[in-house]
Amino acid sequence: GASDAQLKGLIDKKVLRPEKRQVDRIRYMPRDIKIDFELSPAQSVALSAVHQSRAASQVCLLHGVTSSGKTQLYIKQIEEMIRHGRQVLYMLPEIALTGQIIRRLQKHFGGYIGVYHSKFSQNERVEIWQKVKNGEIRVVLGARSTVFLPFQDLGLIICDEEHDSSYKQQDPSPRYNGRDAAIYLASIFKAQVLLGSATPSLETYHNAVTGKYALVELNERYGNIALPPITIVDKKTIEQAQGDKAIILAPLVQAVREVLARNKQVILFQNRRGYTPYQVCTVCGWIPQCKYCDVSLTYHKFTNKLVCHYCGTSYAPLQTCTACGSHSFTQRNFGTEKIEEILQEIFPEAKVGRMDIDTVRGKNAHDVLIQQFEQHRIDILVGTQMVVKGLDFDNVDLVGILDADGLLHFADFRVNERAFQLMEQVSGRAGRREATGQVLIQTGQPFHPVLLHVK
Repeated sequence: GASDAQLKGLIDKKVLRPEKRQVDRIRYMPRDIKIDFELSPAQSVALSAVHQSRAASQVCLLHGVTSSGKTQLYIKQIEEMIRHGRQVLYMLPEIALTGQIIRRLQKHFGGYIGVYHSKFSQNERVEIWQKVKNGEIRVVLGARSTVFLPFQDLGLIICDEEHDSSYKQQDPSPRYNGRDAAIYLASIFKAQVLLGSATPSLETYHNAVTGKYALVELNERYGNIALPPITIVDKKTIEQAQGDKAIILAPLVQAVREVLARNKQVILFQNRRGYTPYQVCTVCGWIPQCKYCDVSLTYHKFTNKLVCHYCGTSYAPLQTCTACGSHSFTQRNFGTEKIEEILQEIFPEAKVGRMDIDTVRGKNAHDVLIQQFEQHRIDILVGTQMVVKGLDFDNVDLVGILDADGLLHFADFRVNERAFQLMEQVSGRAGRREATGQVLIQTGQPFHPVLLHVK
């Protein structure tokens, strides 16, 4: 390349002419509005009810069953706002969700859409910040931090999966709930708020029922497809084969075989990452814990380390019990890493993928994995909460919840509400295009009240 002095000389001799050009770090598509779908009669009724609710209340809860087509209602609302020259904030609980939704929205609105979340670099975020401030970006899609962007003329906030606990930021500060902050932000701009969920949180549903919020219900799936049947598999009554394979019980193994034979896909849900959530000394019962957090350490086989999921500190695997000196440890419970290994043993022909925070660390890693599943390059997807939140896959015929008891006995005062929401959401990933989906839930408590409600 030429030096600065050489370039300056060429400019002075009028051979070169300096020019200032703004180059975007993020590529944008041409601006275009293209709506290529028709609403069902139920969706049309719901959309007109949302329009009518604006006069009565600034906040509207859209309570629609899974796969009822809530996103299509959002798209119609966004179209209306863009045509009126106003801005829209579309909030999602997880960054993992943005990839699939952004592709759908770009298909309809092209370059009107911008994405903002913490996986972008500082410079990319500054660029989006400036474009929102200038009004160049009309629709911003992102996680909870998008409420702090400098909107100029906000007309609508869509808060999808409003019940999700990921909207609440605990660490680092500031501690806030993205959904509640969005409602306050809307009050400043006199904007409409649309809260969408198949399993609304108790406080939102209470506000809707008591008249503080407007309530619009959408009680049938798009295309009148039936909700998938739910089968409870009782762990206690099934003769379990000895060894690790008992994690996936015989009825679930058989169901997976049948689905794979039909060239369909499977999602298996386990809300614990890692290989084994904790190790126990067989002599004295001591469990290795983090020296900073007093939280039990999870074994990760791929990295061969014990990791604290609270602060992220990792330790070398322990061979000796620090309490009694014994060398005998047993591994209790199971995480997504172990399930992935077992599935590869049981179904060697199937392509198995894993979706948890360990496998989607890069900026686009989650989107790559979702696209592989959409393109049927993965047959069985194992994952934590990431796989249940609002993702839309045409080909999934079976959803398996491997350990419902772990959800029902989590240390949280809202445990029953959260367990119901997670199980209902994960069930909604099955049979979204054809009425052949099914859901299997493995549990040692088949008569638990929450499970009876889910069923």
